[in-house]
Amino acid sequence: MLVLSGGLVHLVNQLAVVIGLGEREGWCARDLAVLVTGGLRQDSAGLEALHHHLEHWFGALRREWPAACAGLRLVRDSVRLLPDEWEIACLNNLWQRCQRQPLERLGIPLVLDCGDAVGIYYRCGRELRALLPSLLGLPVLEPDRRVRRFLEGRQPLWHRPAGPVEPMPLSERAHLFDSLVASLGPSTDAGVEAVLALSSPGGPLWLCSVPNLAHQFPGQRLPVVVLEAWLDQLEGFERRRDRLLLIDHPKAPPGGSFGPDLPAAVAGPIRSALPLELLVRRWQQAAPQRPLIVAGMTSALVGVRRLTGAEVRWLALAPLWRANPNYRRRPQEFLHRWLRVRRMALLCRESLPPLAGGR
Repeated sequence: MLVLSGGLVHLVNQLAVVIGLGEREGWCARDLAVLVTGGLRQDSAGLEALHHHLEHWFGALRREWPAACAGLRLVRDSVRLLPDEWEIACLNNLWQRCQRQPLERLGIPLVLDCGDAVGIYYRCGRELRALLPSLLGLPVLEPDRRVRRFLEGRQPLWHRPAGPVEPMPLSERAHLFDSLVASLGPSTDAGVEAVLALSSPGGPLWLCSVPNLAHQFPGQRLPVVVLEAWLDQLEGFERRRDRLLLIDHPKAPPGGSFGPDLPAAVAGPIRSALPLELLVRRWQQAAPQRPLIVAGMTSALVGVRRLTGAEVRWLALAPLWRANPNYRRRPQEFLHRWLRVRRMALLCRESLPPLAGGR
């Protein structure tokens, strides 16, 4: 089996599907290879850091789960993959070209589609062959290839796959996530301490996962009026008591998505190459007595809710529309974001606290 993954949390979800399916159906992949795809392959330093994390984690998994993970290994270069060697591919997003290309080149007949992030069905709004089937609720045909889909939660009627959906193995996913957090060891301690030092002492820990949208705005910055509007929206947030810590996207512009002139109730920004879900769990471990609330508008919030149980708040999109004249000329960018946020917020309201880890 070849696992094509976009990152650490995607891989937690995918390996849970692979292991859970093997346990239910009585098989085990003799060769379980993982290849990182997507934008990280354009960042050699970031890719090398991710490979380092993966090698360390895979070693732990081979010890913890020998029956299922004995054949687990990392493939650093796709040119080493030869056609007709692979029986099954496991993807996190069938709609991304970088994940479909290996399927076509290698002639893999069976695909396990695990959805974006932690089991969210995803269709790329910019891929033309997806638009009409999405509107009509029809499948996009994969000739000479069989697809099994593994998703979690009720997918909205206007954005769901045609055909059967199989459930996510939640206990395996919880165990894998716990194992990944433990494998990081002290590598995130500095970031944990920085966040706790910037937050208001004793009160709730308020975090804002800033969306990677600065490049869509004039001047490559998000206007501070957007941040002010979000502060006013956050129910329970007291400007005189609390501080909102900005967690910037790794691709945010130097100096932060909002620039240096931040409101007094805002701290940061900080940025990390690690996914938000992992950082949240480490902050929970460092300050278990403090409530933790994460605000944002990306699929990472679904992962935070399902993997850590932390409270999440969905930020309003109206301030972005009002502050960006570029959206008047290209409204499809804003509409695409609105549909994704609406879909994820619906799923998040249905999600339950994660199952306890351990095995």
